[in-house]
Amino acid sequence: MIDLRTAPRVADARGVPWTESLDDAVRGALGRGEQVILLLNRRGFATYLQCPSCGDVRDCPQCAIALTVHQTPPALRCHYCGHEEPIPTTCRVCGKATQRMRGLGTQQLEHFTALRFPEARIARMDLDTTSTKWAHHRILERVAQGKVDILLGTQMIAKGLDFPNVTVVGVVDADTGLHLPDFRAAERTFQLVAQVAGRAGRGPKGGRVYVQTRAPEHHAIRAAAAHSVAEFAVHELPLRAPPNPSYPPWVGLVRFVAAHEDAIAAQEAAERVAAWLARANAERLGGALTVLGPAPCPIERLKGRWRWHVLVKASEPRALGRVVRAWGARARAVVVVDRDPVTLL
Repeated sequence: MIDLRTAPRVADARGVPWTESLDDAVRGALGRGEQVILLLNRRGFATYLQCPSCGDVRDCPQCAIALTVHQTPPALRCHYCGHEEPIPTTCRVCGKATQRMRGLGTQQLEHFTALRFPEARIARMDLDTTSTKWAHHRILERVAQGKVDILLGTQMIAKGLDFPNVTVVGVVDADTGLHLPDFRAAERTFQLVAQVAGRAGRGPKGGRVYVQTRAPEHHAIRAAAAHSVAEFAVHELPLRAPPNPSYPPWVGLVRFVAAHEDAIAAQEAAERVAAWLARANAERLGGALTVLGPAPCPIERLKGRWRWHVLVKASEPRALGRVVRAWGARARAVVVVDRDPVTLL
């Protein structure tokens, strides 16, 4: 476990969270002819582009999210709707010529490691490099044949890989999804770190895992370091249980998402859903439901459609089943129902 708040970093790391401990581990593995896996669960070169003078951030015209900077090929891209535009040379607001990249993506990590370890053969696996047919198979075949020294990428490298010569796994930034506004954020972080940790030491040479984080005390990180589902559950389950705002597995969950090109129409549709749920709860279900919302979704706009959601919780699954069936009989195209949603974003 490496605390990014205090651990010494290499001199030329700049915006890359690259500590001396991880650097020594990678250099040692390469010197012994062994292989390395580096996980960074964020695509692109930089997370967003910002003007240092006025602070303007380039965002997607169709989605309420900043555009991601890509360098191969150069462009600003939205990872939700696919919108793409050239990287600007001047600020659209104040006209200043200098634009500053913020955040870290797999492309920038690949660029940094290539400069840091010029003798290493590097392969990157993310959605950008595996979009063509059989692309991921070709990359993994090269790793298996020993033609790749450092394999880096997003979550797709965390699961199912069995390479005995991989002796070092580095989680470059374990916090990328830890603080998202979703009750499963900690669970996903635990799963991802624990899964990628299992890629090291699968042969007789053994292996070590280096997890870089700014939250080394967080129970998801500590449980992943211990590779213990039981330890994670001991800390996570009470956070979801009554009298806290209860969430699965203590209760069932249904999410109603209203989406429309007009922001007011989306809000009004969500309000109608909430009112209908409140009536059904009072008149037919004896108060078995807990209705939360309506409220804007954390990602308020996607693909040109404004989004509001209503959450319904109940300890009795049959009550949720009745609600879902009753809504299905009067389904409206503007509202989508998701029972047991895997994400609330």
